[in-house]
Amino acid sequence: MTRRVMAVACVCLLAGAMGCIDTRTLLGGRMQQVTVQDSGRWFESNRIAIIDIDGVIGTRRGLFQNGTTVADVTEKLKRARADGGVRAVVLRIHSPGGDVWSSDTINYEVRRFKQETGRPVVACITGMGASGGFYVAVSADRIVASPAALTGSVGVISEFVNVQGLLKKLGLESTAIKTGARKDMGSPMRDMTPEERQILQNVVESLFKRFVATVRAGRPECTDSDLQQFSDGRVLTAQQALDLHLIDSIGYLEDAIDEAKRMAHITHADVVLYRPFPDYTANIYATSQQPQINALEQALGALGSVADAQRPAFMYLYRP
Repeated sequence: MTRRVMAVACVCLLAGAMGCIDTRTLLGGRMQQVTVQDSGRWFESNRIAIIDIDGVIGTRRGLFQNGTTVADVTEKLKRARADGGVRAVVLRIHSPGGDVWSSDTINYEVRRFKQETGRPVVACITGMGASGGFYVAVSADRIVASPAALTGSVGVISEFVNVQGLLKKLGLESTAIKTGARKDMGSPMRDMTPEERQILQNVVESLFKRFVATVRAGRPECTDSDLQQFSDGRVLTAQQALDLHLIDSIGYLEDAIDEAKRMAHITHADVVLYRPFPDYTANIYATSQQPQINALEQALGALGSVADAQRPAFMYLYRP
């Protein structure tokens, strides 16, 4: 029996060395590596890792909406960092953006990955890479956008809902017990004063300056004239973005993979994805929230998602 177990273990280790089985997934139990494009070579030691930035970027996913979390991206970057065979990373972006902190943190984690590993990162905007999606893209060494992609939307938005009139119709009244005049600033239960509006406008302007500075750092080819043309929040086609030096080339995902190989000085590689186990991440951005497992919890989760949508937030988000 012992010999049989040892034989199976040896086969698994050999298969893992050949790239057939990801033995680190079996041993670590964190993420499954999936080969989505084979180089065609019998033995391949080079890998290009695709990491998705898909949907709204935030700290957690909504019940009825896919998205990208900081914890997931960090976990995948950690996996790529630990794998010496990963020679480059491709960020596959299809996102309208998300909250300011999450977009900024993913940008930071990608830059940290490049600094610590010296490996190139190529961003590929496949459909939409707007606002926070573009904020993440400028962390890459090169940006490729598909011919039909939309990008840009450099700006900040924060929406506040006023339900005071509705409450009056329902015969309801809200009372806030607070320590300062501005503590409930932006509350949906009362009108916003001109002073409060200006305070919030100053916050938005400060976050906007950070966005522009991040673009300038990531896209040094952009001139002041370029920045003025696209920093009003507008979305741009791939050709317009190329003309304004926001992207490096127009092409498809295959072109981005080829660019990653070129920058890594390799001619062949397997292309891999990391598939996380449900709700599992092991890094400082992970959440302790458990997945809904029954109808009642799903209903409560839906109500929570609606409540989240009404909470004031500052967003790098394209939301017409």
